[in-house]
Amino acid sequence: MNHEKLIENLKTLKLDSISRNFVEAAILAEKKNLTYEGYLSGLIDEELGEKHAIKVKRLIKEASFPVMKTFEEFDFKKRTGITEKQFIRLTTGDFLREATNIVFFGDFSVGKSHLATVLAYKLCEKGFRCLFTPTNTLIEKMIVAKKNSTILNLMKKLDRYDLIVCDELGYIPQEPVGADLFFQLISQRSERKSLAITTNLTYSEWDKIFLNPLTTSAAVERIIANCETYNIKGPSHRKEMAKKKQETLTQELN
Repeated sequence: MNHEKLIENLKTLKLDSISRNFVEAAILAEKKNLTYEGYLSGLIDEELGEKHAIKVKRLIKEASFPVMKTFEEFDFKKRTGITEKQFIRLTTGDFLREATNIVFFGDFSVGKSHLATVLAYKLCEKGFRCLFTPTNTLIEKMIVAKKNSTILNLMKKLDRYDLIVCDELGYIPQEPVGADLFFQLISQRSERKSLAITTNLTYSEWDKIFLNPLTTSAAVERIIANCETYNIKGPSHRKEMAKKKQETLTQELN
């Protein structure tokens, strides 16, 4: 087989990294006295690494993060309710394999959405399929889909995600139709797929979301049946950021 034909076949098999690097890798393998197996193993590792990087990039784009947050920006020392060790454990993704739900509860601006964003991002890096969405936006999409008779297609699409982050649950009052549809989503994923919810409402206050006592009870029961709840407390993250910006501005002016 000639050189050009080999490259063509590698590209046909979508082994793009190997097609680009096999010659250079062969020269390096010869210098290092690698076995054929060692040479091939190195090429495959590079190919898998490149494919994973492409997949992660696609998953992060698909997750639809409104803003990017970093692990380093969250100060665990200033907040209670979750430790750095607990959060790192969540980023392994083991809870997804057990269809465990995650609820970040707390007052406004204590970092609930921050934690949910970083968690979903870290899971994308591990190859899990995640969706990050404001709860109200998700419910609005479901209402439109119901009106257009495409709700079944939307529910099937949502079911493909390993994790759906429902951000800011309860910030905006829901109409009965929206509340019922959100309950359907919870029921569909119960004991099968995970939800991560950020909210400032305690479970006893979820009647503000579902409006009906029976539906509220059923929704809460399905969430907490297999759930880790973190009650985050601490200083306002937004106030901290504003203070830092002001301090930086003051230093620049001086």
